[in-house]
Formats: sequence, C-alpha cells, structure tokens
Amino acid sequence: MSWLWEQPLVIALVGVGTLAVLGSAWALTGRKELLGALAAAAVLLGTGLVVERLVVTDREAIQQTLLKIARDVQSNNLRAVTQHIAQRAPQLRQKVTAEMPRYHFDECRITRVHLIEVDAQTRPRTARVEFNVVASGSFREDGFELHDAQVPRWVCLYLVREEDGRWAVEDYEHAPPQQMLMERVRMPRP
Repeated sequence: MSWLWEQPLVIALVGVGTLAVLGSAWALTGRKELLGALAAAAVLLGTGLVVERLVVTDREAIQQTLLKIARDVQSNNLRAVTQHIAQRAPQLRQKVTAEMPRYHFDECRITRVHLIEVDAQTRPRTARVEFNVVASGSFREDGFELHDAQVPRWVCLYLVREEDGRWAVEDYEHAPPQQMLMERVRMPRP
C-alpha cells in the first residue's frame, strides 16, 4: 500500500473522479445524502493529499539519501560521505577514507535510478539501489591521473536501515554503464 503514498496523481485523479460523479448525481437529483457524500469525498481527498505529503516511504527516504550522498561527494566532504556508511561496515568506511582523497569532484549527478528494491522482511530492513551517475573532476589511480574528466558510471548500493531510521550504505559496486548493460554485473550480497 506504500505505493499509494508515492503517487499524489493517483489520489488526485480518484478523488476528482469521485467528486465529479457525486457532484453530477447531486446536481441531477438534489438529494441531501449525495451532498453529504460530496462533502465527505472532498474532505477525504484533501486528507489523502496531506497524508501523502507527510508520509515518507522507504523508497522516498532512499531517494533523498541518494541525493544527499551525491551532494556530499560533489562537495568533496569526506566526513559527510563517511556519515552515510552503515555502522556495521567499518571496512567500507576505511576503504572510502583511503579512496576519496584520490578524487576531486566538480560534479556528481544521478542521471537515472533504475531500481529501488526494499526487503521489508529482513531486520533491519535492507535495500538494493541501482542507478546511473555522471561524475566530473580530477581522478588519480595507480599513477595515472585524469583532469577535467567526465565519467559515467553504473552504481549499485546495498543499504541498511539504521536504528535511528536513516538509510546507510553497507556495500557498493560500480562499473561502466556499458558493462552493466552487457554483463549485468552482480556482486554477492554481503
């Protein structure tokens, strides 16, 4: 049912359709019961739209987390980036702390989210997110240096919902987008 809280258009269409039917029926018959139903439908429509704005689903929270991570990477803020790493992933924190200084990002932009798959059966909840990103800046790797480069990547994040309710990265993988399309790169889940 959480999909409903991610779709204000569905709520609006159903509500407006209901209002139109009840309004027409009331206009044709003039019955007080239909006027009451029309008023109730209007209240329900308003309430539904307000609740949709207030309820943050796991998918919406994950999308917000992705945007925050991209902003923190783009600002080259190592401390902020490591705050997005799960408490139970200290090795990943060490890896990111070692890698980030080799990169200077001018831009980090998510171009398309392909998948947000939340496993609500696990405790704590986990999720897998696949998306494309374009990063630009300067990159150093094994004595090789790239300046003013624009690099598209396919990224897969494995997330876990921390005790405080925030989504954090437990592991990740990335590859050129072409490789993902041709081979459907998959790492075993940690």
